[in-house]
Amino acid sequence: MSQESNAVTNKERVYKKLFEGKEYKNILDVGATAYTVDFLKKHFPSSFITGINIEIKDKNTSEIFFGNAEQLPFKDNSFDLIFTQETLEHVLFPDKFIAEAKRVLKSGGDIILDTPNLNTWSNRILILLGYPPTNYTPYPYKTPGVPRFLGTSAIWDHPRVFPFRSLKELFNSNGFKLKKITGVNQVEEGRSFRLFRIIVEKVLPPSWRDATILKATVEK
Repeated sequence: MSQESNAVTNKERVYKKLFEGKEYKNILDVGATAYTVDFLKKHFPSSFITGINIEIKDKNTSEIFFGNAEQLPFKDNSFDLIFTQETLEHVLFPDKFIAEAKRVLKSGGDIILDTPNLNTWSNRILILLGYPPTNYTPYPYKTPGVPRFLGTSAIWDHPRVFPFRSLKELFNSNGFKLKKITGVNQVEEGRSFRLFRIIVEKVLPPSWRDATILKATVEK
């Protein structure tokens, strides 16, 4: 994911607002990459950042360790913030992750995440026409039934993709208090239907956008 893309710029703009006025001493980056660790360092230079990923690709990033979101290898009340970018959709049992997030966060700690939106504008059109959504993989690493010009094989696996309103409910329960939820569109150069994505971003509600971003606080 390029830092220069408009999609990331849109996300960074939202993240910056969610970070405002907060100082997090200990941060856990779930599904961490070199990019997300550097991004957190930029905004919280004095914080201690620990990253985990079930696939270790960034071997030169000392902050990233092997770890499973469904069984976080940390003690209770260890972190002030959990940051997770484009990870929830890969978690097979999200209820386990949510319970683990609550456990390792301190009382009053925050979780900030983004994840694809099942109810994005493009999926609404596809489902209306009888096609499956493009950002969900009911068959591992494949999207059978998607029109060929949109691609029929995914390089990722998304076994869990949540509608906007489902995330809103999940993170306003289970020991969390929802503070903010919004959506962003992927509108970088070269993106399919880019002009329409820009229009959707401006005229339709967040629940129609490509990705959902939220912030919730744990209550113990």
